[in-house]
Amino acid sequence: MSLAYATEMRVHQWTGDLLTVLLFSGLAAGGILSGISITPVRVALALPLVLLVPGYAFISSLFPEAPDDDGTGFGTLERLVLSIALSLALVAMIAYVANFTPYGITLLPITVGVVAWTVLFSLLGLLRRARLPGEKRYRPTAGAHLGGLTGLFTVQSRRPGETRGAFEPESGRHVLLNGFLVFSVLVLLVGGAYMAVAAPSLPNEEPHTEFYLLSENGEGELTSTDLPTDLSAGETAPITVAIENHEGERVTYTTVVYQQQVTLSDDGRTVESVDGSEELDRFETTVDADETDQVAYEAGPTADGDVYVWFLLYHGDVPDDPSPENADETTRLTFAD
Repeated sequence: MSLAYATEMRVHQWTGDLLTVLLFSGLAAGGILSGISITPVRVALALPLVLLVPGYAFISSLFPEAPDDDGTGFGTLERLVLSIALSLALVAMIAYVANFTPYGITLLPITVGVVAWTVLFSLLGLLRRARLPGEKRYRPTAGAHLGGLTGLFTVQSRRPGETRGAFEPESGRHVLLNGFLVFSVLVLLVGGAYMAVAAPSLPNEEPHTEFYLLSENGEGELTSTDLPTDLSAGETAPITVAIENHEGERVTYTTVVYQQQVTLSDDGRTVESVDGSEELDRFETTVDADETDQVAYEAGPTADGDVYVWFLLYHGDVPDDPSPENADETTRLTFAD
C-alpha cells in the first residue's frame, strides 16, 4: 500500500462522519423543501435532521479529540446520546428565532436554520480535528455502538483511581439510570417519527378570519399605526378595511359600522358608561379561501365627545341588534374629545 493511499484512508477515517452529515443535510433540505410526500422518505429525511445531525455537528466541534486510553472523553455512544438531546434543544432554539422573522415558525426558516447550523459546526469540527495530531483525532469505530450499549447495563470492577467512561455504571442504581436514559431516547425517536408522518397530514391552522384597519402613512404605505383619532362630528378620513379569509372556503362577510358615544375615565382606558349607540353603515364582502380583500372606506364620528366607531364582522346572517358583543370579529377607531 502506498503512503499516499494510506494517508487518504486515514483522512477518510476522521472526516467520513462529518462529510456524511454535510451530505445528508443537503439532501434532507432539498427533499423536505421540495415538498416530498412519500412517507418513508419523509421520515428518513426529517428524523435525523431534527433528532441527530445538528447536535452531532455541535458536539464534534466542541470535542474533536478521541477518548484517551483510560476512557476519558466522549466515545461514539456518548456522542450519539448527547447529540439527540442537544438536537432537540437546538431545533427548539431555531424555531424560537424563526418566530421573529417574517416567515414565522414555518418549514422554510426552520429547515434552513437547522441546515445552516449543521453545516457551520460540521466544518468547524473538521477544522478542529485537522489541527490535532492524527492519533488524537476522533473517528467512529466499528462495533462501538453495540459494545457501548451493552456496557450501559454492566457494572465493571475498577481499581481505585481508575477512570470510568461517561455512562459506565458504578452500581445497580446507575444501571437503572442508564435504562431510563435509553428509554427516554427511544420515546423521543418514536415521537419524532410520529410527527414526521402525521404532522404533514394535519391542518396547518385552525379555520379563522383576520380583520383589521389600515391607513396610509406619510410615504403612502398602508399601516395600522396611523389610524385617524382626532376627527370631529361630520368629519371623515380614508381608511382600509382588511379581511383575511383562512376559513378553508369562500365566505361572504358582512361588515357593520357601529358607533358608540361613551364616557371614558381620566386616563382614557376605561369606559365608564355608554351614552348612546347607533348603526352607521353596513356592506358585504366576498373573499375566496386564503385570500385577502381590502375595502376603501371613509370613516368618522357623527357625534362630538368620546366616540367609538366599531367595525363588526359577521360570517353569516347579521342579528337584529348588532353589537360588539355578538360580532364574530371586531375592530374599532377611537375618537377622544
